[in-house]
Amino acid sequence: MEKIYLTTPIYYVNDVPHIGHAYCTLATDVLARFWRKNIGAENVRFLTGTDEHSIKTVQAAEKAGKSVEVYLEEMANNWRTTWENIGVSFDDFIRTSEDRHKKVVQEIFQKIYDNGDIYEGVYKGLYCSGCEAFLKTTDLNEKGECPHHKKPPEKLEEKNYFFRLSKYTKPLLELFRKNPQFLEPESRRKEILSFINSGLDDVSVSRETAEIGIPLPIDPSQKVYVWFDALINYFSAIKNTPHELFWPYANHIIGKDITRFHAVIWPAMLMSVGIEPPQQVFGHGFFTIDGEKMSKSLGNVVSPVELAQQFGKDTVRLGLLSSFEFGSDGDFSLSDITQFHNDKLANGIGNIFYRVLVLCHKFLGGAKPIVLQSKRNEHWKNFSALMQEKKIKSAIDYFFQVMDQTNELMNKTEVWKLVKTDPEAAKKIFAELVDALETLVDISQVLLPESAPTLRKMIGEGSELGEPKILFERI
Repeated sequence: MEKIYLTTPIYYVNDVPHIGHAYCTLATDVLARFWRKNIGAENVRFLTGTDEHSIKTVQAAEKAGKSVEVYLEEMANNWRTTWENIGVSFDDFIRTSEDRHKKVVQEIFQKIYDNGDIYEGVYKGLYCSGCEAFLKTTDLNEKGECPHHKKPPEKLEEKNYFFRLSKYTKPLLELFRKNPQFLEPESRRKEILSFINSGLDDVSVSRETAEIGIPLPIDPSQKVYVWFDALINYFSAIKNTPHELFWPYANHIIGKDITRFHAVIWPAMLMSVGIEPPQQVFGHGFFTIDGEKMSKSLGNVVSPVELAQQFGKDTVRLGLLSSFEFGSDGDFSLSDITQFHNDKLANGIGNIFYRVLVLCHKFLGGAKPIVLQSKRNEHWKNFSALMQEKKIKSAIDYFFQVMDQTNELMNKTEVWKLVKTDPEAAKKIFAELVDALETLVDISQVLLPESAPTLRKMIGEGSELGEPKILFERI
């Protein structure tokens, strides 16, 4: 792979970030860090940002007693600093209220219109303000409610402009046929193929009554529909910059609830203007907290910043991402995070580094033993294979497997005794142990970015080992 362009969804700013948002963003960050190490930082681009033209934003600003402009500025800063404070290494942060975005949205809208794929009509149907989406009756639950927001959608009738999505049924099926990896995991792919095969309807791409948004270039009395506007962020962030060459390598990391927008409407929009679709859309699953859905009424909506302050950035990152495989639904237990920190980091990684280095200083005078047959490349290859498939939990498990094997080698050989009876044999064991620590340092640059520099300093760059330290205090 020459390059990779990783994107998170752009998040609504009607509320502050919670760990559900952090889960997706941290997963994308781990992928970005992996690819930077694998193919070089200059070949990786990582984008996140905020989606600001929604009804919910206006309502939230009113509730806060602030103008929309002031509210947007404050909330965008909140999201940006949240990601910075939990160690997310994004290259760019886009806001849909920025001029660079508005310009490209209007250009793309105009091109789609010029190509005959936008027409005027009247929308009459159901609209969920929570999803900011038009729904069919088949999308509702048995109570006639939006399945995500548990509220009945409002009945809407207004003049709109429509995108001829139905025209792209065959091209979309061809895209899926030619590129089986376009949408993953496989469960999402099957679901979306079934949706396309059931027949696509044209979709509304404007709102007559929207209070904020980007005016249509063909009719300034209407605003571009928030989803049509938001999807374009991935392209507008790099359009007219040297980074535009990253586009063929775009990988969108999203939650499964917005897969239709990203794997059906978005590629069809791009086909209309002659831009190739993204390389891949990956729709991850949802998680519950201690078996419950996140809800303000339950009081289990957790701030990622507060969690990081309490347990440390690396603990939150790996605690979240190791709970279940990326792509699947799962459960994250707040009560387990202390045990994870103590078992895997304090008694695990921290302990093995400390023990090996103390012994090397005691018996080898701090000299780094010479490794004759290193396993670093083999371990990185195995870890890399899992990361390329976005099997993040499996990659984390592999990291801790190497740690456990290192611990087992030390305990099994009792190298601290062996060195007194057979110094040469002990030297070989010490070399294996230090080689394993080098492997753990390599992988920690992806998985434990906050701790990685200290681990590297401990293992040393030259022929001398650094000083052992207690890296993770027990909680």
